[in-house]
Amino acid sequence: MAVPQRLALFGTSADPPTLAHRQIIQWLAQEFDLALVWAADNPLKTDQTPLGHRMAMLNCLVQELGEPKVRLSPELSHRFTRVSVARAQAQWPQASLTLALGADLLPQLPRWHQAEELFPQVGVVIIPRTGYPLAPAALDWLHDHSPRVSIAPITVPDWSSRAFREGQRPDELSPGVLDYIQRQQLYRDVVLPSTV
Repeated sequence: MAVPQRLALFGTSADPPTLAHRQIIQWLAQEFDLALVWAADNPLKTDQTPLGHRMAMLNCLVQELGEPKVRLSPELSHRFTRVSVARAQAQWPQASLTLALGADLLPQLPRWHQAEELFPQVGVVIIPRTGYPLAPAALDWLHDHSPRVSIAPITVPDWSSRAFREGQRPDELSPGVLDYIQRQQLYRDVVLPSTV
């Protein structure tokens, strides 16, 4: 019997994707056979940049990486992770699927759409993030619901898309993403660093 392919699933709002996203994707490519990455609408957020732009920015980041074990997977994009996982299961029925989730999301997980059905279907790797301690009660809940839970041995700096949108950290984007933002005239309230 063949060993199941180990697939990492990383859906993100990517509004815009930052260097922190790049660090996560690079780590997933090292640890898994394939990292599937997509942008999605987040049902807990409002006023998001149109999904097409966010997917295009994430594509810029993936192209810059040039990593053959990373694939932009827009077909998995859905506002509910349960649907994204079901789509991945249908496409790779023999694969072992692992969701990559930031530590900042831990307290929300029990409230996710169909969480009781979602988490028994997949493993979960939690990506530690500066400024977001691992909530013990949320970790316990996840251990009770997912067949495999692990903590990634990396810590992602607190480089957030929100901080960028608020103009606090305009230099934490890759050159390709920054160029796309300038060409498309996105985030007009943010003073962007020069790409020259």
